[in-house]
Amino acid sequence: MPLILVICLVTFPQAAFGQAGEELVFSVDGEKAVLSVYVPEGSGYRVWQSTNPMKVIVDLDYQIKGLPVDKSVNDSALKAVRASKGPGNIGTRVVMEFNYLMPDVKWELDGERLTVTVNKLYTESTITTISYGVRYGHMRKGIAAGPLIINYLEVRYGDPLVEIRSVLSQDQIYGRELVSSMAKRSHAIAAANGLHFASDGRPLGLLAIDGRLISEPYANRTAIGIKPGEIVIGQVGMNGSVILGDGREFAVSGINRPRLTDELIIYTPDYGETSRTNVWGVDLIVVGDVVVDKVTGQAPIPADGYVVSGHGAARDFLNQVTVGDRITVELKLSPDWLEQGFVHIIGGGPRLVKGGQVYITAEEERFQADIAASRAPRTALGVTADRKLLIVTVNGRQPGVSVGMTLEELAELMIELGAVDAMNLDGGGSTTMVIRDRVLNIPSDGTERPVSNAIVVITPESRQ
Repeated sequence: MPLILVICLVTFPQAAFGQAGEELVFSVDGEKAVLSVYVPEGSGYRVWQSTNPMKVIVDLDYQIKGLPVDKSVNDSALKAVRASKGPGNIGTRVVMEFNYLMPDVKWELDGERLTVTVNKLYTESTITTISYGVRYGHMRKGIAAGPLIINYLEVRYGDPLVEIRSVLSQDQIYGRELVSSMAKRSHAIAAANGLHFASDGRPLGLLAIDGRLISEPYANRTAIGIKPGEIVIGQVGMNGSVILGDGREFAVSGINRPRLTDELIIYTPDYGETSRTNVWGVDLIVVGDVVVDKVTGQAPIPADGYVVSGHGAARDFLNQVTVGDRITVELKLSPDWLEQGFVHIIGGGPRLVKGGQVYITAEEERFQADIAASRAPRTALGVTADRKLLIVTVNGRQPGVSVGMTLEELAELMIELGAVDAMNLDGGGSTTMVIRDRVLNIPSDGTERPVSNAIVVITPESRQ
């Protein structure tokens, strides 16, 4: 149920509004704030407003009874209604005080009732071309919960001169980097933050760059696959095995992350110089599918190979291998986007839109309440029917400026912008949009946060 607040301030027998005759009443709900005031026949009035701070002011020649009035309001938009004797010849000045700018103000005199309506639901937007194949949109919206500031990009992904790719911070698993820095060193016209990450910078979820698998999917969460001229959004899992020369095999637990109990992990050069493993396992150093060394504890990762590391049951399996043995690692996504030629894959989730309809998979993809149920800054990706990639950021955690969105609201926004499929990315303080080396949004931390990875857009202009 929306909040309906009606306060009767002063009664007057001849002025009908609602069920009784009141000289001054107001109401507020999720859509609008309404002020109704008695204006005797032949009396003059004026409605005007100020924007900083936001006030709607009604001046009457007539002085209503019971002044002064001072009523605070517990509402996201309307802060207070005050009435008093006005200056000079003004009989009554009524002031509606708001917490933020409200651009849609209307009023109407019907008989002896002046009704002022301030709509809380509004949209103001602009869009402009910023580079070949890329348009930038800026939107201010009002919703029941408060104001929103939205920045978005429309990128023609079918154009061969426009490149969309993923970038790893500092070109390695560990560590973080500003989105603006990743955009600059990638010669990108624009960029936004990517998937979730651990405090040490490790990506948490599926990431592939230039056809190399950097980190594995988690909980079959939604990801976006990118290759020249084509983009897909869907849930992705992974299966993998290490196969010995005699055909025996053991399931791969993951890639480029810390090894846990009984796990078998693959480490590639993207992870860093060593596997960082402890002495409770065994590491095989592999080059050209041949084991070149076998060590206890962290092993150096060859630039032209990888490390297979096992603990517990996986360690026992790998201990059957000796230097010189052949070994095969098979890692396969499901669906196998790498086999299908998608060279950049960014995990995230949950899904927001499927087939042009709201379709949120937060529970299925095992997201916690801080992502699934909160109102927060958001970053999202979507694709349109006319082959555009939408990159969207929503400011949040800034009362009176931008309150952020729920996943349901974000899904509806993506559909409003034309998405037929869409997904959520990391948000909160990570939400960042950069255009021409400038941060366009207002990060909720107050400053740009270093993150694990970014999605960048490169055009002929930015390559120069």
